[in-house]
Amino acid sequence: MAYPPFRREPVQTPALFLHRLRELTLDGPNPDGEPWWVTDAAYVIDADAAEALLNAATGVQQRCYKAVEELVASGDYAYFGIRSRAMQAAIAQSWRAKDAPLYGRMDFTFAADGTPMLLDYEADSPFGLAEASFVQWEWFESWQSDSGRKSDSQENLIYEKLVEHMPKVGLPSRFAIACGGETLPNGLPADTTERFDAEYLAEVAAETNRSARICSIGQIGWDMEALRFTDDRDEPLDALMKIYPWDWMEEEPNIEVLPRSRTRIYPGAWVRLLADKTMMALLWHMFPNTANLLPTFLDRPPQGEMVAKPRRGWDGEHVTLPGQPIGPVPEEEVGPLLYQAHCPLPVFATPRGNVHCAASVWMIGGQPAGLSFRESRGPVTGPAARFVPHILRG
Repeated sequence: MAYPPFRREPVQTPALFLHRLRELTLDGPNPDGEPWWVTDAAYVIDADAAEALLNAATGVQQRCYKAVEELVASGDYAYFGIRSRAMQAAIAQSWRAKDAPLYGRMDFTFAADGTPMLLDYEADSPFGLAEASFVQWEWFESWQSDSGRKSDSQENLIYEKLVEHMPKVGLPSRFAIACGGETLPNGLPADTTERFDAEYLAEVAAETNRSARICSIGQIGWDMEALRFTDDRDEPLDALMKIYPWDWMEEEPNIEVLPRSRTRIYPGAWVRLLADKTMMALLWHMFPNTANLLPTFLDRPPQGEMVAKPRRGWDGEHVTLPGQPIGPVPEEEVGPLLYQAHCPLPVFATPRGNVHCAASVWMIGGQPAGLSFRESRGPVTGPAARFVPHILRG
């Protein structure tokens, strides 16, 4: 397989979709002052390369299941820094109850021969779900209609997989979606990425004849008599979907009631393990030299070019590349560092300079459901990364 196994092509996005981006407020500037969406280019990938990415994600997910099974059986969460006994109990209960994962995003780079190599698994409420799903598909339909490329497609079944998955996980007819992020003076979620994804999930739920009430994580309370969490109206909840990391919830006042709670939380608490980069070191320990895995260690090895990453950091947060000095890391917030073999992102030339591209596989219910691409000016995919639509061709 060629390196990289896809290419960046100039495209012309129809004016109708540009208006749609403005309507969705996705045309605003990122931290670098550029629009969040790239509208003059797309990444083109063929069926073989797309299948290789999907297969890589499937293999990683299966190995994750085996790792979680052994970890829960051992009861030793020390390397994951999980100090709360209540959280440990919730993880074990959730895993043994076979709580299904909800959605996640695996980020990949590529070896010199084009093999996908896992960089990170944002398994616990990652940003960008709505963009990768319906917004990206709307772009494709608009572009295809305008360009006449009827033979092209897009690797994107995120919406269909969500509609199929939601009824299978035991969601009741009414539930709440709790958002992290900024809030309005009345406590409701502000117009943030979290709320955008929450609104999308609520729309998907409606397609399955379910009603979701959106509130902020700060509005979630606890009913001592019902042994259930409550929404912003203080009504007890049978189910709660959260867009808020499990490791942050470990610091919440109500964490001690989690093992007694009758409210089912999605995704299940065991997903806390998948979302911690410690999992990548555990995978390498359990499955060394397995395809699609980069050598990853909790302690810096004596040799080799290594990337230092905090174990619970977000996209690009406190990531240090080989040859760069490692600055102070707030371990209480993002965890201690681990070390992953350096495998640079593919670089593409654009009229405004070079960009580095990360390819992602979106997982729904533990199964691959679609692709998305983000690019950044620097070699680390961070908060300023821009979304680039993709085309499946050939």
